Amino acid sequence: MAKPLNENERDKLRKVISVMRSATIEGERAAAQVAAERIAAANGLTLEEAELEAFPEEDDGRLSTDERTAQRREAERWAANMVRMTEAYESSERYRVMMAREEARRRGLREEEDENRPRAKIGPSSQRTYIPGKADEFRLIASLLRDGVGLARTAEILGISTIAVARVWLLTRGNRKAA
Repeated sequence: MAKPLNENERDKLRKVISVMRSATIEGERAAAQVAAERIAAANGLTLEEAELEAFPEEDDGRLSTDERTAQRREAERWAANMVRMTEAYESSERYRVMMAREEARRRGLREEEDENRPRAKIGPSSQRTYIPGKADEFRLIASLLRDGVGLARTAEILGISTIAVARVWLLTRGNRKAA
């Protein structure tokens, strides 16, 4: 007669069955199977019953239709919330860009300058590609140098001259001493 597993036995059985399932060495897998069968037999279970007892989250048709329906509803609710959050984020970003443009116009930015500025492009698959500007290049060079990458290697990575890298190094040198 099968007796219910206590937490320690269930944990031990989970570990042994996990080794049995994932071991790449045949001898290790066989030894884990023997140990799992021994633990299962000590509790009056077959190996298959012991696996179901040790891993109840592996459904194998044991969930009722009500439980399945509840899980499906929860998944749908989660997906709907993710869509709402994404839409809210995109809406807030559009508002932020609109306000930044308005602020730039208020400060005197001309429309021609705004149109000539590099922007993110939206491709056919709605993937955005960012076009980096000079300030981005400066920050990238400075961060590579700060991380200990040498002048020549930084120039090689970015495909620029070592003189440009040395210029950034000299400009940021005073900031490093203060920090």
